[in-house]
Amino acid sequence: MSSAIETPQPTGRSAGRPRSAVLSRERILEAAFALSDERGSDFTLAALARSLGVRASALHHYFSSREDLIAGMRGQLTLRVGEHGFNSLSWHEAMIPWARAYRETLGQHPGIIAALATLPVDGEPESIADYNRIAAAFRRDNYPEHRIVPAIIALESFIIGSALDALAPQDNLRPSREPAEAETLAAAESAARDHAAARGETVAESSFEFGLHALIAGLRAAAAVSDSGEH
Repeated sequence: MSSAIETPQPTGRSAGRPRSAVLSRERILEAAFALSDERGSDFTLAALARSLGVRASALHHYFSSREDLIAGMRGQLTLRVGEHGFNSLSWHEAMIPWARAYRETLGQHPGIIAALATLPVDGEPESIADYNRIAAAFRRDNYPEHRIVPAIIALESFIIGSALDALAPQDNLRPSREPAEAETLAAAESAARDHAAARGETVAESSFEFGLHALIAGLRAAAAVSDSGEH
């Protein structure tokens, strides 16, 4: 009795490109962050498509424009920052861990900071929900309605600036060429570095913590100032 050699049967899967989708919203955002880390915020959808090995038209199934993509990136960063208790804590208690997380998150992708800071949040649900949660905490704590948005902008401006400051050299304010003409600045800069080192912090970290607490204290005090006292 002879034995026949069985011929392998086709599995139904064709060679070449896999059937599963090459792209996803998450993969595009991940590639966009990588590209912004390399080139800054001045990149095009065409450059992003090339980095993904696809046609630019394929991206439009997920993002209608570059502005829509930037909004998606901001939404992704907002989710990474987290909520930090604005629904239950006072605004000034929740603000401290939120600001720290916000600065750290921005610092991981400094190339996109300028674009995130200059585009409106309209149409980006994660950021809108986050700002609304923060505004609700201010209102719950009886913060003057007309000062809520200015307070949020002041805090966010400081956080964004601090994220950029963290990228600068630690001795960025140290006078080196003409120290005799800047003795006061030299002494103050040295004292700041010594103080930060004693606390196990960088100058940028120490400056951020000092500025954050000072700004929050000032915003709390400003809430009690009558409109007649404003300039």
